[in-house]
Amino acid sequence: MDATRVSRRRPEATLISQEGHAGAAQPGSAPISTRARFAALGGLIAAIWLIALSRWIATDTVVPWDSKNQFFAFFRFLATALHSGATPFWNPYHYGGHPSVADPQSLVLSPVFVLWALFDPTPSLRGFDLIVYAHLLVGGLAMGAIGWRARWPLSACVLAAALFMFGGAAAGRLQHTGIILSYALFPPALLFLQLALARRSILLALAFALIAAQLALGRNQVALLLCFLLAAFALAEIVTADRPVRYLRERLVVLTIMALGVTALVAAPMLLTLHFAALSNRPAVGFEEAIQGSLHPANLATLAVADVFGTHGPNYWGPGAQTLPEVSFTDDSFNYLFVGAGTTALFLWFGIAGAGAFRRGRRLVTAALVVSLLYMLGRYTPFFPFAFAWWPGVSLFRRPVDASFVFLIALALLSGYLLADYVREGLPRLRIAPSVIAAAGASAIAVSAAAFSARTGHATDALFAALRVAPLAILPAMLLAAARTPRMRAYSAAAVATIVVAELIWWNAAFRLNAESRSHYAVLERPTGGEAQAIAVLEEALRARHAQGERPRVEVLGLGGPWQNLASVRGWEAINGYNPLRIGAYDRLVAPGESNWRPELRDFPASFAGYDCPLAHALGLEFLVLGESIDQVPALKHRPVADVLLAGPSIWIYRLHDPMPRITFAAPIAVADAGKGSAPPGPAPRPDHMLIADDTPPLRRHVDLPAAGHARLASWRPDRVDIEASSERGGILTLHGNYYPGWIAEIDGKPSPILRADVLFRAVEVPAGRHHVVFRYAPFAWQNLADALRLALTR
Repeated sequence: MDATRVSRRRPEATLISQEGHAGAAQPGSAPISTRARFAALGGLIAAIWLIALSRWIATDTVVPWDSKNQFFAFFRFLATALHSGATPFWNPYHYGGHPSVADPQSLVLSPVFVLWALFDPTPSLRGFDLIVYAHLLVGGLAMGAIGWRARWPLSACVLAAALFMFGGAAAGRLQHTGIILSYALFPPALLFLQLALARRSILLALAFALIAAQLALGRNQVALLLCFLLAAFALAEIVTADRPVRYLRERLVVLTIMALGVTALVAAPMLLTLHFAALSNRPAVGFEEAIQGSLHPANLATLAVADVFGTHGPNYWGPGAQTLPEVSFTDDSFNYLFVGAGTTALFLWFGIAGAGAFRRGRRLVTAALVVSLLYMLGRYTPFFPFAFAWWPGVSLFRRPVDASFVFLIALALLSGYLLADYVREGLPRLRIAPSVIAAAGASAIAVSAAAFSARTGHATDALFAALRVAPLAILPAMLLAAARTPRMRAYSAAAVATIVVAELIWWNAAFRLNAESRSHYAVLERPTGGEAQAIAVLEEALRARHAQGERPRVEVLGLGGPWQNLASVRGWEAINGYNPLRIGAYDRLVAPGESNWRPELRDFPASFAGYDCPLAHALGLEFLVLGESIDQVPALKHRPVADVLLAGPSIWIYRLHDPMPRITFAAPIAVADAGKGSAPPGPAPRPDHMLIADDTPPLRRHVDLPAAGHARLASWRPDRVDIEASSERGGILTLHGNYYPGWIAEIDGKPSPILRADVLFRAVEVPAGRHHVVFRYAPFAWQNLADALRLALTR
């Protein structure tokens, strides 16, 4: 008996089974023709993927926006950290120090990115995109394999795979790398779930656990919803079995391995993320905020008509932040759902009017389609308010429109089922009630889109957009209706799949929402001209300061999207960046904002009133890199004393005076209330004055210590700082880096409690004499995980 099987197998279709065969065909004994057909399926899917990919390469474009400004920058940091011998779990170049291991967008827990980074210290823009595209290919191949196991014809398998890889949400939001990675892993996870349960294999159960855990570690709303869907598929396998109790008993070991494997792999990272969320600038999402990310019903028209709201042109006029305040957290990329006029016609005709979507074996997929539709409509149905209140995890996220990814998966699967039905059985018998529902739904969506277009003065444009694609709905319908024999139906199905694939590649590959000139992001890869000059000026000044044993910080402001996280690429310790998640106390006090591409987005609260305020000095802020003269920064009330290192014409660089050193060794101590979230009172901090937060141990907090001695930076890397300190009576040594759970302090190799200094910084009490002090980041230490668990249980 095979050691990977825990009980008797029952005959079921295997991965390599042939259309029309009864029972199973073992992979080792499958006919050559079957193997050839399976290989042909993989080749067709890969060919479609390559054709689409070639459009980005031929036009020299890359996936834009967050893909490069955020995720690519983090990928470069990951590679740099690994090649320097450090862990990438703490990013010192981002918002004064950032727990990247807890940030779902950092990529440090994505195996393919980590593997690539191990071999490539300076990944390219194209290489980054290839990794993301490859994930979609894997998802498409798995989707085809799922159809093969369900005994679909090749045309149905290819249709489902193409819809998955290049359908609306996947194409429109390709820039949201973290979401795309979770989305791409769903078909492989579902495939291994089916195989593990069918074969009762421990090895396949472990493979499922690895893939599903990686999906869950996306730690985004799409990952949450897809985990719910995987659980629903597993439950459906049990409930729909001939003898559910026996079925469950025979697969109990496999199911247990799946559950324990996923839990073991995701538990620690999930705890760290929950801990970060609780301490972040976004500890909770209110319902009124969440529903601003709803999909307006009129956007359902984009399922069939890609350009109905001008999405492919320079002026988008559909529902979104620019036109409708109630959905201000959406835009054209969130609202884009295009899957082809042919696909839409197939679903309305065969799926609803012909009731094919409600057949046995696909009702769960149809339910997923309906539930995801209600969810993504958000404020426009009563379902999302219920889910927000009662479904675990939903209240952690905004933008219910994220469910469009689940909707796309369900639609891809249903399209495969429906086209397979046609090849086997021909045209469905239309039923009156479902036909009325299909016609009424399509009409309501068309009227809603027309009304919104008229409201914004674009009714004629919307009409012309619809008329241009009408033939692409009529032609597939004619092809399907004309076929009379099984052979002709197979040819018609292949023709329809070809038309839909052509639609997807034409409209969804390398278009305005997912492609932008590679040169736009050259500063992240190979800067030239004025950008290269400015970088050289800044880095020369930084090298000089590093040679003096100092670690000055930088602020980058007003230089466009690619500059927002350039610090993570170039290794500048920036006090700002681009990220919706930031350490809460730091965000309240420094107010760096979510992005810095426009100078008017920079706020200057009382705690950080300007670049020469006490907190700016304490952070060691020394260099400003601006897109305009400092006199033109809108909210800055007065210009600080600064030397001009570069005066335009497009980039200005300033050196501020008197920043504090990264390390201070002080004696006198006062007590500050960290909970008030305000800047330390009194005059600008100096090396001999320090504030200790209320929640630190009562370690001589009220005792005035004499002036401390000497401290110097012995070595520095992202996750570890070594300091040599010497004094006659001891004192408080402060490292001006963000105080955050997971940092450990050691004095001469022995643990020492970390104090919170000046509300934001890490400090340790050092006794008299000469000592070696180490601060190191150990997020997976048992004590840190226990603290995170305790916080998660008490929230």
